[in-house]
Amino acid sequence: DLFILVPKGQSREVFIKVLDCAKRVAGENYLEAYAEHPYIESNVEGFTVDFVPCFKVSSAEQAESSVDRTPFHTQYVKKHLTEETKREVRVLKRFMRGIGTYGAEIKVGGFSGYLCEVLILYYGSFINLLRSAADWKQNEVIDLENHFKGQTAEAKQIFHERLIVVDPVDKGRNVASAVKPEKLSEFIAASRQFLKNPRLEFFYPKPTKPLSFNTIARTMKSRGTTFVFLKTRAIQAVPDVLWGQLYRSQKALAKTLSGYSFSIVRHGVWSDEKSANIFLFEMSSHCLPAVERHTGPPVWKKGDCEKFLEKHLESKKTLSGPRIEDNHWIVDRQRKYINAVTLLREKLENDRKSLGIASMVSDAFTSSFEIWVNKEIKKFYIHNRDFAVFFTEFLKGKPRWLL
Repeated sequence: DLFILVPKGQSREVFIKVLDCAKRVAGENYLEAYAEHPYIESNVEGFTVDFVPCFKVSSAEQAESSVDRTPFHTQYVKKHLTEETKREVRVLKRFMRGIGTYGAEIKVGGFSGYLCEVLILYYGSFINLLRSAADWKQNEVIDLENHFKGQTAEAKQIFHERLIVVDPVDKGRNVASAVKPEKLSEFIAASRQFLKNPRLEFFYPKPTKPLSFNTIARTMKSRGTTFVFLKTRAIQAVPDVLWGQLYRSQKALAKTLSGYSFSIVRHGVWSDEKSANIFLFEMSSHCLPAVERHTGPPVWKKGDCEKFLEKHLESKKTLSGPRIEDNHWIVDRQRKYINAVTLLREKLENDRKSLGIASMVSDAFTSSFEIWVNKEIKKFYIHNRDFAVFFTEFLKGKPRWLL
């Protein structure tokens, strides 16, 4: 990250001028993006470099964005880390990378580098951190600079995340706010397992070897469920934007399927960030009976009962009923969608807005998409090793560090 500081008081339009200069350094191979501030991402001599303009402020409290605050983080860490604690930080980062919890980028949703540094400064060493993390409770408060004078209840009133790490340079910020609950849980669980049975594999896990497709096919069949794969074309965006769009769309698609009574066992999303994205849904079944039971109001709600009867008594969708069971009106009606593939295809072709999927993903669906069920994924699986690794790990369903 290359931060380019401009005097506070300038309009944000100055960032565009700054980036015009940065583009000349970056060359032709760059991507324009926008988070809190506009920035560009480029490959310079084999390194991914983000050129990030921000305002120069006199204190972190005056920062208008997390980007403006970053130089103060750098100053704080340089001032307080010793050579010994720097080594401890490196060990922690390697451990977190090994267990899949390192990185605040949206794809990971884990611990940022700065958060790792603050944790080491607080606990003193990697092993002390793990011993403490093994006993962390919900809403654990870590206040390195003692901003709250030991009043953790006050901190919990301001911050509501499951891990609260008060920013040493800004009392009003939780450094751990971006950590997803599942990543926090994974770190706690991995800490316990490491303390019980320390192994090098926590730091350097063995690469996952993709299962043969014959094994994949047998595994899918043995589960007795249905796997539905939804593939879209590439989306041109920097990774943080891309994964934000993918995760939002994944939840929206899962909500749609559940809303039509399809039972989802698990779901996930994969992308190579270049040419393809795949949404994966494991369902109890992708087919449902033609009839569904619909429960109406209790009989003592007179007005609601009249509306229910008016709607269902002569409806062509009513297969049987209305009748009273357990004091409620009940009707058996024709299900709108009995096949998940039909549901997805119809919605994606004709009614994408109702799905609530993110705009870039919606645009990708506009041009083309494919839906595969179970073994229909074979060709893509065989020809895409990265996806094969993802799906192999999905089927195994446990972290690599858990023996």
